[in-house]
Amino acid sequence: MRPDLSEQLAGIRKVLADVVAPELHDPYPADVLAGVLAALDLLADSWAEVPRFLCWDSAATGDVLRLAGQSVPPMPDDLLDLAALQAHHREVRGLLEAAMPTILEHEVAHAAVVQLFRDRSERYPLAARPQGGFAAHAAR
Repeated sequence: MRPDLSEQLAGIRKVLADVVAPELHDPYPADVLAGVLAALDLLADSWAEVPRFLCWDSAATGDVLRLAGQSVPPMPDDLLDLAALQAHHREVRGLLEAAMPTILEHEVAHAAVVQLFRDRSERYPLAARPQGGFAAHAAR
């Protein structure tokens, strides 16, 4: 189906960059728009990786939970059902949060959760990319 999601996001970004940006003369709204444009670039480039990340993170989090003796709900039957995948991911991450005291007392699980957090930060597909430019003034 055309335009696909990436193309739609890129089109929105192009309209903002070509039509709105030239009309902004104050540095603050121009900087805010630059942040929006960067976010649209990131979403257009990376949205398709989110389901793969959710599957990986749910499985890896489940591994840590099992090391600490916790039970883990099964993955959704339909991994193409993004809402079910997101709900499962939220549930598993909530279980991880609740189990942290136990995990931190268990040497192997503790080491595994530290590695999970490192791996997670490397794999997260929607990590912001520094763009440079003006810094938005917090007082405005």
